[in-house]
Amino acid sequence: MGKKGRSRQRKQQSKVRRFYVPYDRIIVYLIAAFVFSLPLFIWPTITEYGYAKTIFGIVGVSILLILWGISALVKNEWRIRLPWLVYPALGLIVVSLLSLANATNGRVVIQSLALVLFFFLFYLVVSNFVKRREDVNLILYSLLMSAFLASLYGLLQYLGVMRGAQGGHGLGEVISTMGNRNYLGGFLAYLLFPVTILIVRLKSSILRALAIGLIAFSFGTVMLLQQTGTIVGLVAGAIAFVVAWAIFRPVEPIKKNRIWLIALLAVLAFTFLVEAPSGPLNSVVGLSASSSSSWISRAWAHNAGKTRSWDWWVGWEMFKDHPLFGVGMGNYKLNFVPYKAAFLATPQGAPYDFYIPRAAQAHNEYVQVIAEMGALGIIALLSILVMLPLFFWVRLRGNTDEGDRLDLILLGSGVVVFLVHALFSFPAHLPASSLVLILSLALASAPAYGERAAREVRLSGWPLKGAVAAVVLFSLAASVIGIRDYEANILLGKGIRQLQMGQTNLAEATLNKSAALDFCPRQTYYYLATAQINLKEYDQALESLEKCENRFADESVYLMRANVAVNLGKTDVAQRDIDLLLSSHPQATIEAQAQYLNAMISFRNKDYMKATEQLEDLIKKHPTFERAYMSLGDLYRGRGMPVTARKYLEQALSIINKALSRANKKLSAATSMPVSEYGKLRGQIDSLTQEKQAVEESLSTLPVTSSP
Repeated sequence: MGKKGRSRQRKQQSKVRRFYVPYDRIIVYLIAAFVFSLPLFIWPTITEYGYAKTIFGIVGVSILLILWGISALVKNEWRIRLPWLVYPALGLIVVSLLSLANATNGRVVIQSLALVLFFFLFYLVVSNFVKRREDVNLILYSLLMSAFLASLYGLLQYLGVMRGAQGGHGLGEVISTMGNRNYLGGFLAYLLFPVTILIVRLKSSILRALAIGLIAFSFGTVMLLQQTGTIVGLVAGAIAFVVAWAIFRPVEPIKKNRIWLIALLAVLAFTFLVEAPSGPLNSVVGLSASSSSSWISRAWAHNAGKTRSWDWWVGWEMFKDHPLFGVGMGNYKLNFVPYKAAFLATPQGAPYDFYIPRAAQAHNEYVQVIAEMGALGIIALLSILVMLPLFFWVRLRGNTDEGDRLDLILLGSGVVVFLVHALFSFPAHLPASSLVLILSLALASAPAYGERAAREVRLSGWPLKGAVAAVVLFSLAASVIGIRDYEANILLGKGIRQLQMGQTNLAEATLNKSAALDFCPRQTYYYLATAQINLKEYDQALESLEKCENRFADESVYLMRANVAVNLGKTDVAQRDIDLLLSSHPQATIEAQAQYLNAMISFRNKDYMKATEQLEDLIKKHPTFERAYMSLGDLYRGRGMPVTARKYLEQALSIINKALSRANKKLSAATSMPVSEYGKLRGQIDSLTQEKQAVEESLSTLPVTSSP
């Protein structure tokens, strides 16, 4: 019986081993899969690539958190490592919440904070589970493979093999899976130093050789994209690497892998010669263009330096108005147009006498933090920037393994590239770019490189169960809201296409569904108002446009709202929007329409002389603006001056006929065109046709003048 009992016990133990789930390993593999997938994730019907990645990121991190909680329940204990970087990051999250105080739209703050919070949680997951150097290799190789595929897609768009932004070829077509070539270039630049770890850590010669090729390809794409900001960032990263290497002297791994490192440098040098704008071999392959201007002037002009400085000045104006809490996280874009007008009225704004479109971001992460979170944001940001070098210093000093030291220096150099590029761009607002930063910091914080600069919290019993329940509920709630938002965005894209195809009733219904699902609908109300205007539902359109003010404050919104308000006789509302538009130095076409509406306000107020003067001034500046001629003809007809009225109406008819001829020729000559372009062209033809009918009707009411 004793033998039988022991046999049964061994069988039971065998079953337990057979059904044992290695949660920690599963989570590591899922981290690698997440790192590979997020940069490549796009969805054909989504309106913006970064938005799709945001929702993917929220759902992906939620899955990792839930599995982490389950793993803790299985172990009856939750051990959570808290690296030093956690504390200033938590400070930034708290300050973000405090910025709700002055926010134009609080829901935009919550939306913006969601990405920060989930990447913070992703940092915690990685810094707790990456315990072996093999895990570092797996995750970095996943990132490198993802970068290669994104680079390859961008190159094929550049060559015209795959469709890009407009369906042609050249740099303007490169959007890859990021939606913008600048986003792609930044993403690739930030990972170049961290993935170099693979060259010194991998044991397989085949995998090393492949890694060299993939790194060179990604580096070549950065050169091809010709972004001065990323080049400056890479130079700063290289300087940081040299300084750190000189201090900590990790000589052994470089000696041991010198052949591979020399091979990497040789391939990178050749890639630079072929693909860099200044490379002597680029004319052979025709991948970049040369310029005879100086490097400084070329860099400033190429990167829209004066536009960037305008965006920074606008951010400064926001900070001056709300110095403590800022205008609210994510609210820079909602306040841009009014503050743009306010800046132009200052002495500093006088030289900016050219059009700059509404900026969704400040093109400088530090300026944007100051504008959106005020003095408290400055303190939180400085605490992070001070903690970063201190953290790396402690980790490097506490680790005597030279290989580990080299890894940490490479990871830190990648962080430097990101931080320097953030002076000219907004990588923290881009999911793929943020992924590289957070991953570099998380790997540097992981147990694979020691336990220094971290403390541990342990939960067991009821605190453990409560924490796991909270994490699961939070993750599920965030995922459900994210998926609803994702569905709302798909409906938004569908509604826009229906508008472009002239299916206005369907578009209105679709856009209403989108607004109902969305946590914070923004452009949805603008397109809904467009549908309502086409259906002559002007009161509802004005209501939708009023909702845009604290959601999507674009120049086109102000113009459309002024137009609807004029038609409804609400001249005070219209005048407010027109004054703001004209003081913000808008685009020439919008300026012309705003001046026209200004004249219509005078007409509504029965100041016919002023309306006439305004319209005549308008046609002097914009001689092809047909509606100004039409209104002048109607004004002179009403004043009993048929000869002058006929002159203006015939000029309007001539302009309309020429524009109609051009539009019809373009439509008939095209064998195929995007739905958006077709919808725009079709709408232009319909509008011009209606204007032509109105002019001909007005001309028919005028007396026919006989020639002498």
